[in-house]
Order: sequence, then structure tokens, then C-alpha cells
Amino acid sequence: MRRVRHETVGAWLLLLAWSLLLPTAALGQAESVEGVVLSESGPAHGVVVHLDMNGDAEAPATEPDTTVIDQYQLRFVPPVVAGRRGLTVDFLNSDEILHNVFSPGWSGGEAFDLGTYPADSSRSHTFSEPGPHVILCHVHPEMVAYVVVVTTPYYDVTDAEGRFVISGVPPGSYRLSVWRRGSDPLDETLVVPVGGVTDLVLDLSEPGRLPREAGR
Repeated sequence: MRRVRHETVGAWLLLLAWSLLLPTAALGQAESVEGVVLSESGPAHGVVVHLDMNGDAEAPATEPDTTVIDQYQLRFVPPVVAGRRGLTVDFLNSDEILHNVFSPGWSGGEAFDLGTYPADSSRSHTFSEPGPHVILCHVHPEMVAYVVVVTTPYYDVTDAEGRFVISGVPPGSYRLSVWRRGSDPLDETLVVPVGGVTDLVLDLSEPGRLPREAGR
């Protein structure tokens, strides 16, 4: 007969007692983290906010993401997208001219060139390296976009009003990271309680006050 050590029994009893003391809502519940990102000039659009679990906890496995960046009126639309490692981006060409999509692989990113292709067609690339990847066009050097690859399913890109909503976040301790073009990445610890976090203000103009609650 296999013996069970007293220390193991004690640990299980302690875990059981602790779980009974927790509110029912805390067990297995997913929350949301919502807020706004501000810059020196006001709400910051196209900023990537993501949460990585602290400690040894692992994020749940998810299917690889797929998204689209269009080339329209000599612009990449949207100029910033984010996704988990394995993200596939379809680069459309909606202009009546030739376009090209390439990345020079700066700052450890993936270097690739999808070639030049005509209107109403697309080329795709799958990103495996975490971090920001700059996207350019050989034909139109003024065009630029960014693909930001994260290692967590908890992320969002701010809208025109600087707002973000990260859904399905279990309560716990996280490393909150903020990426914005032309700025150094910012990282802070954020504890997500039962009930989630709302009205979080991430003020990039005052890094020492990141994050803070709205109204303070």
C-alpha cells in the first residue's frame, strides 16, 4: 500500500480550509481590466497593454491569433496590431497601385519580405518572436505599422480615446506592460482583485505614477 506522508495530508487540509474561506465568486472567475492610457498630448491611441502572470503560474493555452492590416490610401490600417506568439497577419492591398510589405528585423524582430503585389490581393506572415515588429513598404517609405507579439492572452490595443478592455483575466498578481511607438516599454505590478479593475489610468507622461486610479 502506498503511504501518504503526514506533511502532504496537512498541506491538503490547509488548502481545503483556505478554499472554503474564499468567496465563491473568487473560484475560477474571470474579471476584466479596463482603463485609459494618457500621453503628453492627451489620450494615447495605438498603445499595447498586456498582463503577464507573476510567479510560476502559466497562462491558458489559446489558438493562434489571425488579424488583418490593410494598405489603404498609402497607409497601413490599423497602424498597430497585437497578438500572441504564432499570430498570422494578412496584409491586404486595397489601393489601385503596387504595394510591398517587409520588416528589416530591427531590435531582434523577424526580418522578412513579402514582395510587391497588386491591388485586391494579399500576403501573409506568421510571427513567432515576441516583441514589436516594424512593418514597412519598399515602394512607399512613408508607410509604417507595428505588429506587437505578446506571450499572454491578456492584451488589448487602445482605441482613439485611449481606452482598453482586457477581458477574461483571473484574479491574481500580474506584470502590467505598456508598449508605445517611440517610448521605452513600461512595466508595473498590478493585482487584479475579485470584481476586476476599472477606470485604471496609465499616464505615460508621468511614468512614476503608472498605474493610478482615475480621479487621483
